[in-house]
Amino acid sequence: MFSKGLSFLTRAMFPQRCLQCNVVLSILEQSLCQFCLCSAPQLDTIAAQRTMLLSSTLSTDRPTSFRSALYFTGPVQIYCYSLKYGNNYPLGVVLGRHFLSPLILTTLAGQRRPVVVTAMPVHLWRRLGRGYNQSEALARGALQGVRAAGVDVQFLALLGKTAHRKSQINFDPFQRWNNTQGALRTTKKKRVPKDALIFIIDDTVTTGSSLLRAAEAVLLEYPKAEVHLLALAQEL
Repeated sequence: MFSKGLSFLTRAMFPQRCLQCNVVLSILEQSLCQFCLCSAPQLDTIAAQRTMLLSSTLSTDRPTSFRSALYFTGPVQIYCYSLKYGNNYPLGVVLGRHFLSPLILTTLAGQRRPVVVTAMPVHLWRRLGRGYNQSEALARGALQGVRAAGVDVQFLALLGKTAHRKSQINFDPFQRWNNTQGALRTTKKKRVPKDALIFIIDDTVTTGSSLLRAAEAVLLEYPKAEVHLLALAQEL
């Protein structure tokens, strides 16, 4: 109660501004105003279908999907860079709640199965440098949005990095796929419900190699699960 009151006073004296348009945010807004959130460039049908095709490369008979919410262009680049390098954890929560929780809810339509949300891991050195895992911030926001819709869902840290690999920014698709081989492992066995729907969340996707490797690792450990891959933004 006291912390909420203190937060209100702090916002009154030092009002926060929208990361994109610099307008003063209302007390109910965080990082981005509602106008900028609603005007973010969302994927069209053709781009969404192209991403979905990536899930067909997984050698599994379990249903899978691979979806992104936004184009990695214009303001979305600002969001992603601020989230990854700008020490802006609250932004990740806002973006996850606004853009990723609807993707989860549409996947869950008509299903009554246990739901688990997890995040793509970052190596310990990167986590120490950034102060947090940006994908986990998105996952936590998505969790909030799904729970607000009345769905019982839990967050579990299912994945870990086995080694500190080179950044994939300048790699071609073949190099990206090779660079991610063996880079991920499942953490100490968690209590994942039988036949759970597992959503693995990442910030951006270019070729999809990292998320596909994550799906392979999870399915190897939990072969009866149904894995769905979600990214905030898709590079063109």
